[in-house]
Amino acid sequence: MSRWSASRVAYLASAVLSAAGLPLSIYLISPSNLPQFCEIGNTFSCESVIQSEYSRFMGIPLAAFGAMWFVVALALSIAALAELRVGLLLVSWSVLGVLGAFALLYIEVFLIGSICLLCTIAHAIGGGVFAVALLAYLWS
Repeated sequence: MSRWSASRVAYLASAVLSAAGLPLSIYLISPSNLPQFCEIGNTFSCESVIQSEYSRFMGIPLAAFGAMWFVVALALSIAALAELRVGLLLVSWSVLGVLGAFALLYIEVFLIGSICLLCTIAHAIGGGVFAVALLAYLWS
């Protein structure tokens, strides 16, 4: 097997995406000076979402759970790169992340009535982790 097989490249992509999502989620825990593109009327408002009653679970900001998700995804991606047999665990973890992202999107759209663009970027990164983790697992 080549040192850089398709599955290893996909696991590397998973690690890079996880590393990219982590600082974004950390920032969303307690953002200051939100970028202007985050506030586009009532439809797109990071502040409305982050300040809503739905932004915490048991007193913990949901973004903290996102940061923890990215930490685990990064660790599993690195473990897969080290050729430990964690590919299925990474795919399973990624499925949980995608399901969580869909739940959060539902809350944003139907309960809060506003979408956080930064949150959506974090959700998309999580979806990317799922996609490349699934490909890596299938290719291995």
